[in-house]
Amino acid sequence: MRLQVAATALLALSACSRTTEGTSPVVERISNPRARLADVARVCNAQGGQTGWRLEVQGKRFAPTPADVLTDTPSVELPVVTLRGPSTYTMTRDQVFYVRPELLLVDLPTRDSSPPLELAPGRYTLEVTNPLGGTGTLADAFTVVAPPQVTRVVPPPNGYVSGGINPIVIEGRDFQAGTSPLIILRSEGEADQPLFNVSVVSETRIETEIPPGTREGRFDVVLTHVDGCSAVVPGALDVRYHRLGSLSLSPRSGRELSDTRIRIGNAPTGTQRAFTGTPEVFILAPLKSAPSVPQRIALRSVEMRSATEVTADVPVCSGSEAPTGDSKCPHGLAVGGPYALEVVDPSGAVGTVPTAEGFTVTAEPSATFASDSAQDTGADLP
Repeated sequence: MRLQVAATALLALSACSRTTEGTSPVVERISNPRARLADVARVCNAQGGQTGWRLEVQGKRFAPTPADVLTDTPSVELPVVTLRGPSTYTMTRDQVFYVRPELLLVDLPTRDSSPPLELAPGRYTLEVTNPLGGTGTLADAFTVVAPPQVTRVVPPPNGYVSGGINPIVIEGRDFQAGTSPLIILRSEGEADQPLFNVSVVSETRIETEIPPGTREGRFDVVLTHVDGCSAVVPGALDVRYHRLGSLSLSPRSGRELSDTRIRIGNAPTGTQRAFTGTPEVFILAPLKSAPSVPQRIALRSVEMRSATEVTADVPVCSGSEAPTGDSKCPHGLAVGGPYALEVVDPSGAVGTVPTAEGFTVTAEPSATFASDSAQDTGADLP
């Protein structure tokens, strides 16, 4: 039986010999699957998990060869892949994977892989040698880069402005000019918030913006290069807006079937700010259609009366929809409260009317029990 298996393997080898024996492979391109459109692939010499970063070697005539066919443990001998540049490294059998004659996959080790290997940054030539001879070479096949390092995040020079653009600067080293890294703000229990309008000015400076509406609080900054390497700076960003003064509300309640005109007073002290123009005002309240889901609903007809007073209509009846004239107010605010209010001044200063001092929506009075009883029995009311 063993001789039969060996004979079968030898026949298979001889059948393939015309296309594999002694052929020289051709290496055409190295691709990083994370950035396939790059002219020259970049790969980081750190991170990448236990096996490092996977690259694709594209070309022609990559030819593995059966080995040990006359033994109990036949195997396949794969092409040998060697890197030559600032460092020289021949990849092990476990780091090379044959897919087809036009494609090899290789796992490039890093200082954090197992076993670790930190390649020196720079351009590398890649060689592929078939087991039966013949070598293909691609000069300047890919570039090894160091992982990014973030040393400081510089806030806007005049502080953060709610509702406006807030430019920030990220300082560090080994940034990649001409690329578009992914930068996100991360806070526990919340969805990651990506930043846009990212500009890599140099290897040590990145300019970007905090989008309008970002909540106050402390965020981790995560910067990820297109090659896959990233830098995480816990608590690097502390978003705090200028504050309006203590806000008061009058009246503090309104009936569910009509909008209510209110007055908001502003009493600033110290570094707190007065109104500088007509602010945006929001109420945090659920709608009748979804009474368990609070929403941020804009107040209407907001007017600035002075630096310390504005007036506005609470859309008790219309809610977040345009007024329809329906007397039953199906789109209105849910009965309940009190509901908190948010105020955003044109200067970017913000203020709140806390829940305990907020606005309450009251139900319309209904017919009395006595009236219902009189109608049910037919008795005359006194």
